[in-house]
Amino acid sequence: MAKIVALHYFAVVTRCSSLRDAATQLDIHPNVLARHISQLEYYMDAPLLERGPLGIRLTAAGELLAAKLDRTINELDHVARLIDDLKGLRGGLVGVHAAEGVASAVLVPVLAAFSARYPQVRARLRTGTAKDAVRAIEDASCDLALTFFAPASDAIAVVRRVRLPQFIIAPPGHPVTQAGGAVCTLLGSYRWVLPGPEFGVRTFIDRAAAEAGCRIVPTFEAASLALQRALIREAGALAVLPRAAFADEIAAGTMVAVPFPEAMPVETSLDLCVPADRQPSFAAERLRRDLETALMQLRP
Repeated sequence: MAKIVALHYFAVVTRCSSLRDAATQLDIHPNVLARHISQLEYYMDAPLLERGPLGIRLTAAGELLAAKLDRTINELDHVARLIDDLKGLRGGLVGVHAAEGVASAVLVPVLAAFSARYPQVRARLRTGTAKDAVRAIEDASCDLALTFFAPASDAIAVVRRVRLPQFIIAPPGHPVTQAGGAVCTLLGSYRWVLPGPEFGVRTFIDRAAAEAGCRIVPTFEAASLALQRALIREAGALAVLPRAAFADEIAAGTMVAVPFPEAMPVETSLDLCVPADRQPSFAAERLRRDLETALMQLRP
């Protein structure tokens, strides 16, 4: 147990400029922290830190340990959750990584119902690209990922895949909402807000536009759903998202979902991913089932 505590302490030290700063974050005396680091160095049989007048920096051995530390601690935390399951406890933590375009529309309602059934379970949520999601599963910092176009990886298994049409999300009265306003020849003349090229959905949009003979150059690049919503409303920009992402606004009439022209279908793969070789905790397994049910009920 002492070694595990020392590893946790060292993880904090790697993000600080001095042992005193790290001790403050950990709410322990600097001498106690120094003793744990010394014990870890003794166990590793190598110095992990170099101490100087300007603070601390990692040695080569310290850099090597730090590179592996997050995954090691995450795996230990995962084992602790599995042990809790063996004891019949139904609490703990489940980590979920989601594409922001579906996080509020799909994930949040599922989590709300899940939390009502299992109030002792905590959820740690992250958003980002599909590559971010794969990395989070690989380093054991999340248990589930809900993302568009999951990249191939030996570390993940796609347990549910749905085809989800994307729509042009526009403010009411925009020319694209009028008859003939969504033809390919006009799409390139509008103002768009799209995620950056590191997102799989952006790559798909660019390819679909090129194949249809038009070129869409975004005026704004933003992955944040809140920013996209504001730019649609304030700048008259067009976004590309599933209808579910703006279901409330569409129902209220403050935004309109316009289908892409037949010559330019934009349909994405929404993938529910889990670790390929890591046993799920009770909470992760139950949440996976709930998410699968929600995905099966999705409608274009």
